[in-house]
Amino acid sequence: MTIRRAVTLSIGDELLAGETLDTHGRTIASALTARGCRVIEHRVLGDDASGIASAIESAASSADLVVITGGLGPTLDDVSREALAEAMNEALVEDGEARAHLDRWYAGRGRVMPAGNIRQAMRPVSARCLENPNGTAPGLQARLGEALIVVLPGPPKEMRPMLDGVLQAELPGSPRPAIVVRAFGIGESDAAERIEPLMRRDTRFPVATTVSRSLLSARIRGDQGDDLDAIESLAAQVEKAWHPFVFGRDEVTLPMALGTELARAGRTITTAESCTGGLVGAMLTEVPGSSGWYPGGWVTYENARKIEDLGVGAELIERDGAVSRSVVSAMAEGARRAAGADFGVSISGVAGPDGGSKDKPVGTVWIAVADDAGVDARCFHFSGDRSVVRDRAAKSAVQLARFRLRGDGAELLWQRDVRS
Repeated sequence: MTIRRAVTLSIGDELLAGETLDTHGRTIASALTARGCRVIEHRVLGDDASGIASAIESAASSADLVVITGGLGPTLDDVSREALAEAMNEALVEDGEARAHLDRWYAGRGRVMPAGNIRQAMRPVSARCLENPNGTAPGLQARLGEALIVVLPGPPKEMRPMLDGVLQAELPGSPRPAIVVRAFGIGESDAAERIEPLMRRDTRFPVATTVSRSLLSARIRGDQGDDLDAIESLAAQVEKAWHPFVFGRDEVTLPMALGTELARAGRTITTAESCTGGLVGAMLTEVPGSSGWYPGGWVTYENARKIEDLGVGAELIERDGAVSRSVVSAMAEGARRAAGADFGVSISGVAGPDGGSKDKPVGTVWIAVADDAGVDARCFHFSGDRSVVRDRAAKSAVQLARFRLRGDGAELLWQRDVRS
């Protein structure tokens, strides 16, 4: 049977209550789409066996594949196996191999298995258990009518490898070829206008754009067996149209892109942060090998630290304020000099929710990049709450550092023409 349509169900009261973020829907949809299967519905359900059973029955009537995550733990509120049995109108029986896996798992850790964990070895009569090498909860696989039902544990480190195994078995072959072009600092409407002919739905490979956490993506996806050169050509056209805001493809992040370019050029960078509180440094040190081009930086949140640690003149702060061209320029230069780095990037702003003024409202942020040729300091006004302002400021600083390294002078989205 060809699997073309899928329904995904995420189980857990904590998901409905907003206590835990449901990320599985996106992960599973992306994996299914890559293999040519379209997700027609995604639902989040609480820990109610009858409600889950009804959802399984409904999904099985309209889809070829139903993927359920969560509810396979050892506690009484983990009811996905009971729900599957109810939907199939079958009893639960103990699976010998699953029970042996549980016994080995606890014995290998020198622990006695709690009685409640025996529930994890139960399955509907005609179902089979899926091996879980990273945890105690086996998955379940069954048929309900013409639909394939797969139940996977909720923890991502357990769910994802098990999902890959199921998809490889049930949707064999190579995933559909795809390229995702990543960019930052260009508005979505401007970006779409630049590639409008490529986004037409009647073309063979229509380009689709999305924005998440201020990062812009253009996705070009083909079908199995498609000519990769055609997809590559489209990606190259997007990159040219979005230059210089493009920083990479697929899983490349903005800090990774900066790190690659610094390493290639044999250059180093340091940071001096105020309102972002070390976010830029954290982003940079997430990149493996960053110690080769990032010696470290400073978080100079109060003015005294800017003066004492970076050599910023007290008179500059007194005259222009901490959120100003002069101060952020002095911070970047001071950090570069103190670290002996080729580039210094600095941030000072009003992240909110308080502290703004008429001249410098909440969201006002100055960012500077210094090198031996001078300082490029720019003013931004970021919309959003405190976390959004800080995140956009940190990413903008990384992108400006890339621009300085590459000799690009383009303006970023949110930039304002302010003299001081």
